[in-house]
Amino acid sequence: MLQLRTIIPRLRPSQLTPLSRQTAPFQPISLSRTFRRSLQKSLQQSQRRCYAQPATPPRKATRLEDELKRQARAASKDGKEYELPERLIIYHAGTGRTTFLAMVKITTLFLGAFFCFIVTPSYFQAGKPEWETAGVALCGIIPILFVAYTTSPFVTHIHVHLPPYARTSRAILERFVRAMPPSTPLTLTTMSAISKPRYSSLQAGDLSPARRRLGLINYVRDTTEENAKRRWYMFRAVGKFYVQDKRPQRKVRYEKKKDKVDGWIWDAIKERIDKRGQHKTPSD
Repeated sequence: MLQLRTIIPRLRPSQLTPLSRQTAPFQPISLSRTFRRSLQKSLQQSQRRCYAQPATPPRKATRLEDELKRQARAASKDGKEYELPERLIIYHAGTGRTTFLAMVKITTLFLGAFFCFIVTPSYFQAGKPEWETAGVALCGIIPILFVAYTTSPFVTHIHVHLPPYARTSRAILERFVRAMPPSTPLTLTTMSAISKPRYSSLQAGDLSPARRRLGLINYVRDTTEENAKRRWYMFRAVGKFYVQDKRPQRKVRYEKKKDKVDGWIWDAIKERIDKRGQHKTPSD
């Protein structure tokens, strides 16, 4: 012990205080350095994460899009799909006849305009007799009235509106046609004086067989209620129709599915109309 005391001298408190004062300031310096290093490391890691983030969102977005597409496909498969359209064409007068009739109407209009607005004023200015001027004007008016009177009942298309249950398959459609109710909606398309299509919405039970205008009309319907609902400036509803007894034979090599004419449906409707007309006489 004496040897240790001689080797390590005992220090007084006055001698220890300077050591404590000298060592104390080093602690905050070391702490600040470690804190700075940790901050630098955290900042570097955050920067790396920030730069690495754009690579992950597109993956999430693509996954989300794929999931939405999958859900949409599943929903479409779960939903009820119909084999047949809601509006089915059952009669077509023929493209050639319809085009020819439209050209006749338009040509007649141009002919009437030529006589009424060019020839008639020139006759009037030249001092021609009144009967000659009136005759020239009638040459333009009479063809327009004649063509409009004889061609207005001509039906170009007939569409039937099917209920949802009849659109599922062809077999169910055949059953529906066999027991078709009179309230089945139909749309008959005719042409106006300027060859514009006119659509007449009615029910299958509204049509009655008739023979008028020397055979130019073979089906009629009552339009009293419909005309009462229309304004005075609106055209009157079409109540007289001409549907050809023999459908034109369409020789089409490649026919689209939507352009297919189901004429057998109109044949079934026609038979019922004729049977109903045999029991009651149509009013002229």
